[in-house]
Formats: sequence, C-alpha cells, structure tokens
Amino acid sequence: MLSCKKILVLFYFIIILLPSCVEQKIIFNFRKDVNLNFFKEIPGLGADTYFNQPVTLKADNIEMYVSSFSEKTIEKDNLLEYTELNDSTTIPFVTYKEILGYSQNLYLLKYSFTYTTKSPKGNLFDVPVQAVIFFSIKHNGTGNIIGITPSYFGIINEEDNLIGFDTELTLKKDKNGKYYLKVPKKNKALNGLLFMPADFPQNPKSTSDKFNIEKVVRLDPNKVGGYKPLVFEIRKVFHDKNALQFHYIGTLHLTP
Repeated sequence: MLSCKKILVLFYFIIILLPSCVEQKIIFNFRKDVNLNFFKEIPGLGADTYFNQPVTLKADNIEMYVSSFSEKTIEKDNLLEYTELNDSTTIPFVTYKEILGYSQNLYLLKYSFTYTTKSPKGNLFDVPVQAVIFFSIKHNGTGNIIGITPSYFGIINEEDNLIGFDTELTLKKDKNGKYYLKVPKKNKALNGLLFMPADFPQNPKSTSDKFNIEKVVRLDPNKVGGYKPLVFEIRKVFHDKNALQFHYIGTLHLTP
C-alpha cells in the first residue's frame, strides 16, 4: 500500500492535498447530489448577488468536465512501483497486475451568468461572466468517498485564456443532510490559483471533447517559494502531456 505522501504526490503540485490519511466515509452521489441545492450559495446559480452586485440573469445549465486519476503499477528499475496517474496518461503502466487503490476525480464546472453594476458616471450596465467551479472527489480502494475538497469558485479571463480561482469554498450539510458548497462570509485572503489555458471545447457533445490544463500557478504565499508564486508546467513536472486532461461528461440542466 502506498504511503499517504506517495498517494498524494501528484496533487501536491496543484495544492489540493488531503488534510490527512484518516478516512471518513462520506455519503454522496454525484448524479443525485450535484444539483441546484448543491450550488445554492454560488454566484449566478443560487446566489442573487456577485460581490454585492445584483445578478440579473442566472445560468440554467452547467457544462461538466472531469479529470480522473487512479493508482496504477509501473515498471521502474526492474521493480514494480505504485503511482497515481490520470486515466488518459501517456506514461506506460502494467496491466498484468491491477490494484484496487485510491482514486480521485477533479471536476471543472463551467457556466455563464450576468450581473449589473454602475459605471463611474452612475449608469447601470450588464456584465456577462463565464464562471467555473472546481472541486475534487476522492475514493478509497473500496470505492467509498472519503473527501470532497478542496473547492474553488473562479472566473474565466478570456484575454489571458485562463481560469482565475479567487474564492475558496467549503463543503457543508444542510438541515436535510444534503451537502452544498458554501461561500465564506468573510473569505480568507486568497490571491488565487490559475489554471491555463482555458480551452474549453465549443458545443461539447461527447467524452471525446477534451482539453488539457498545461500550467498551474499558485499566487498565494507557500512553503516552497515563500512570497514568490509557484508555477508548474504540467508536462515538465510529470513528463506527461495528459497529466491534467479533462473530458466533457455532460450538461447539468438546472431546475428549481
């Protein structure tokens, strides 16, 4: 069995570590629980405001993309080693020895909404926004969900072709025992996490519609670079161009 450190080495680079290796089963079903209630506090989906500006047109659907990882066995220096790879990896792995190990799905959920703000002269005008929610679901070897973190809300910057995540979300349960993503009332300082490029497919229709995140930048102070942002070229770090490949898995149509 892999140690906690080895299991999570891939996700260290994009700063989405599990808090510990202590497992706690979470009752959660993606198809049933990822619904309007799950997003009830998210701007443009459930919330009526965006940075205290009124949302005038909420999204009625969400494009869903997933990047899936699982433990695999590779041959290295005449030894078999366990590692965690994207299911679309270009790195050779053995098929003669399968393992039921940890796995993880990273989700990028893309949608559009409009909010209204004022110009310097006091005139009202509408601002269209393309937003993205990121969250991760982790499973143990028996398939049980043991974590649904971290989670972020961000905006697509079309000019620089990136997703800028600047709000960290928390996972909460409502009085009915249903999970939802909560926007902190006093959001802790978060300079941001950048995913680039934001080359989402146009009018996606199947899992063959895909794109790669090629670079991740952590703008917040960190243990490695101090106050210097960390920059990870995915291909160079993992020697795998598909290390963060996302596939379209469907569109979620929202109904009250």
